[in-house]
Amino acid sequence: MRYTSMLLASVALSGLAAPVFAQETAAAPTQTNDSTVYALDEVVVTAQKRQQRLQDVPVAVTALTAETLENRNVTEVADVARLAPSLTVTESGQATNNSINIRGIGTSAFSIGIESAVAAVVDDVSLVQQAQAFSPLADIARIEVLRGPQGTLFGKNASAGAINIVTQGPTANLSGSLTAAATTDKETRLEGSIAGPLGERAGFRLNAYASERDGYLKNLTTGNLLNGEDAWGIRARLDLQPTDQLSLSLTASHSESDVNGNVRSFREATPGARIVGAPLSGNLAGIQLGPDNYKVRINFEPLNHSESEVFAVKGSYDFGAATLTSITSYQDWKYDFSEDFDNIATPTLTDANNPNSAPVPDGIIQRSSFHTTSLAQELRLASTGGDRFHYLLGLFYSDSETDRTLVRGPTFPTNFAAGVTNTTYAAFGQFTYDFSPRTHVDVGLRWNSEEISVDFTNRLATATTCQFTCSGDASEERTTYKVALRHDLTNDIMAYASFATGYKGQGFDVSSGFTPAQAARPVNAETSDAYEVGMKGRFLDGRVQANIAGFWTDYSDFQTQSIEEDPAAPGTFVARLRNVGSVRSRGVEVDGAARVTENLRFDVSAAYIDAEVTDFPNAPCYNGQTAAEGCRDLNPSPTVLTGVQDLAGKRLTNSPKFKYSIAGTYDLDLPNLPFNAAISGEWAYRTAVNFALGDNPRQEQEGYGVFNGNVSFESSPDSRYRVTVFVNNLFDQHYATTISPSTGASTTALGGGYTVADAVSQILPRASQRYFGIRARARF
Repeated sequence: MRYTSMLLASVALSGLAAPVFAQETAAAPTQTNDSTVYALDEVVVTAQKRQQRLQDVPVAVTALTAETLENRNVTEVADVARLAPSLTVTESGQATNNSINIRGIGTSAFSIGIESAVAAVVDDVSLVQQAQAFSPLADIARIEVLRGPQGTLFGKNASAGAINIVTQGPTANLSGSLTAAATTDKETRLEGSIAGPLGERAGFRLNAYASERDGYLKNLTTGNLLNGEDAWGIRARLDLQPTDQLSLSLTASHSESDVNGNVRSFREATPGARIVGAPLSGNLAGIQLGPDNYKVRINFEPLNHSESEVFAVKGSYDFGAATLTSITSYQDWKYDFSEDFDNIATPTLTDANNPNSAPVPDGIIQRSSFHTTSLAQELRLASTGGDRFHYLLGLFYSDSETDRTLVRGPTFPTNFAAGVTNTTYAAFGQFTYDFSPRTHVDVGLRWNSEEISVDFTNRLATATTCQFTCSGDASEERTTYKVALRHDLTNDIMAYASFATGYKGQGFDVSSGFTPAQAARPVNAETSDAYEVGMKGRFLDGRVQANIAGFWTDYSDFQTQSIEEDPAAPGTFVARLRNVGSVRSRGVEVDGAARVTENLRFDVSAAYIDAEVTDFPNAPCYNGQTAAEGCRDLNPSPTVLTGVQDLAGKRLTNSPKFKYSIAGTYDLDLPNLPFNAAISGEWAYRTAVNFALGDNPRQEQEGYGVFNGNVSFESSPDSRYRVTVFVNNLFDQHYATTISPSTGASTTALGGGYTVADAVSQILPRASQRYFGIRARARF
């Protein structure tokens, strides 16, 4: 394995020992009149930027410990969606177009001028680009999925929720581990960590990983496998405690990945379909169209390269009655991609609508680069004592800059360079007052000031787009707040009710076709009002835990993108950023766990979510929609069709109505052998979703379920060695994470001026196929 083999070897040989997982506190056995009862472990979270028991937090949180992540084979953020039913991930052709949604709400915007609705936070540092979160997960202590608006504490890019990732820290004794894994779809992964003290007042941790994975989509032109990935990363942490009151934590991480994808395969096509003027039929030899098509024919194989560096210094000073915390961070993220834009191997035409135009032997190639830098500073003052009143006060500043270039051609030529600068100032606070030992009220408030500016240079100036360079800027101040009332019904059962407002700032639709009008008028800010009631309880001496939440959130000026045919390039479908009048997300969520016996445990999570548009009267029609299906002509001209539809009542993209997972683990005691064993299984199901805002029936993914399982063997009694054999998607259930009209596809007239694309493409993720694997871990 290339990249960091020598580094990993040095980590492994440095004298490793068992790491301490600080996020879980094992509950001691309690005695009853009948027998010894083994309670579920208590989980400590930082969902409110201070350590609290999960059961005491008046927020809907899915908390996944290091043990859970290992047992359920969670290696990337997309895997977390199996365990957190309110979370969905939309994977696209490039990581920059991926989207993380919570409760049906997220941002899928092909624009550097729009922020995400779900914050991704790693060790108190909010990632500037959501694409950074799609790096492999390594050395994780805990992942918290915070559902609903979290802007009071996490900022304006958490209007739908947040994913809070906490990595492992230094240990009191020299410790470490080495893990190796291999799968039948030809992935190999090696990870090592070492941690321990450096004298009496310092500690360190070093983690590194490297992985290589072959692709699973076969290019019949070259015989190569596409959509594979090579990745490596390293993270170092140094903790210092110069005095009893002062502590410092310095972290640095670097990661890189190379992906030869994600390539789309054709899902369906009409017999006479053409792609940018070229007959599609000549590219389908040996290919069976359908939802399980893992073959393509392209003449240019893509390469996506990303690099991410994050540096942070966290300092805390204990004044006795309060603790002052400072977090300073710097991020540098680069992403470059190149792809076969037409997705076929035969020559395309210079003019897709003129069969006599000159051929383009190499077809259309698209290349783009992104570069983001960010500096952020946060100060927090949190009370540590007090009988009834508790507080957390904070100040926040960030300054980020993102540059992008895009070159495409020769057909549908595009060549632009753009830059976006975003500066944010914020002051926030959260206050808790204990009316009684059982009744508490939390009040949060955040003032946010944002300045955003954009520069766009069109190197192929036209009459409609920015000729040479055009600029725009916007600024806005908003205040959001949250109120939560919680009451301890018993020592083990808590009920709560909350109301919160959310905010996501203005933005610019910075993409090809950017016009002076768009530069002068940014997309409106997105706001929300969220209502939530819930209950968290532990029963039967802690053997059963059940958390339930009901929510209703109304969004105004919801920012989203719709796929439309580009009037300047018929047959090309482009994403346009829009404000939807209003959107509603409501539903019920359940998280539960039960230790039936000392050896048998079940985990259940489920969500019913109704996420739909409530007001969007003049939305663009989906491709192929006719008047009979609700598309009407907004243009009075008899020769030009401007199709619009009323989206009221239509569901949001990639938002299943119902989603659940059921998992069980049975520990096998083998007293006569030097090891114990465990068997785990998980069934995850979701109902149908649509990948188009407007319910295009050709972009529907039907409901499906996936079963994963594993058998593990762990040395006893020291637990130093563990070997796990696992299977992903045992029943080989194929499914797509994106379905859309094929780029450059010809269209067929439906009458009345309506047309439909002749081909539809899809992205099939790696997890949509069955594969087996083995993972071995040694602790020293």
